[in-house]
Amino acid sequence: MKCLRTMVLFDCGELAASSDWKQIYSSYERAIELVDFPEGSGRLTLRRKVKREDGQWDRNGVNYLKKRFADHMVSSEGWVSEARLGLKQHAKSPELRLYPSGEIYQEPITSDFGGFDLSTSTHGGLKAAIEWETGNISSSHRSLNKLAISLATEVVDIGVLIVPNREMYEHLTDRIGNIAELAGYLSMWASLGASVKRGMLVISVVGHDELTSSEDHPYLPSGNDGRAKEGKAKKW
Repeated sequence: MKCLRTMVLFDCGELAASSDWKQIYSSYERAIELVDFPEGSGRLTLRRKVKREDGQWDRNGVNYLKKRFADHMVSSEGWVSEARLGLKQHAKSPELRLYPSGEIYQEPITSDFGGFDLSTSTHGGLKAAIEWETGNISSSHRSLNKLAISLATEVVDIGVLIVPNREMYEHLTDRIGNIAELAGYLSMWASLGASVKRGMLVISVVGHDELTSSEDHPYLPSGNDGRAKEGKAKKW
């Protein structure tokens, strides 16, 4: 797998110039480049999606990619999987004005933001979190929102979302989060840097190494729930 580009949506405190960020980036870039299929081949080769006679599509699952990435990040790079960093207790609902009374009101935060896919702390004290997208496009929005809130509340210093490019997305589980569908919203997330004292929000875009139409090459395995199940039933 290839890391095609890494976009800094905002960088408050010039963290991109720090040795700690270089350490973080090198760590997850290594893990990305080690995601291959077939395993041991050194390249990520995807079988092209194919429309069946019943109108449904055969295409690649996405859980394999995340698992290979996360396994290497934990076993070789020393990151922590599914870490809960206490975001809920740091988040604070804004003061809002009710209509028509004009009363000042704060809506209580009762839901849990959930853990991050991966997290770590550098020797220099920077806390970083990574979200690897395996859900639909709305999941990508939630991940970026969660990372932005975590930066604003100083729960983490660096937040990274990893998503496939458009070309790779075409051959994965239908409607998986991808950079093409996020592009129109990037200015909104970039503007959130105004509320961050010190922190950096990043999107890294990944892609496959090769496509094949060979019937001897299996599709990446997928689950039978969520986007995988729904994607298999799509006829477009």
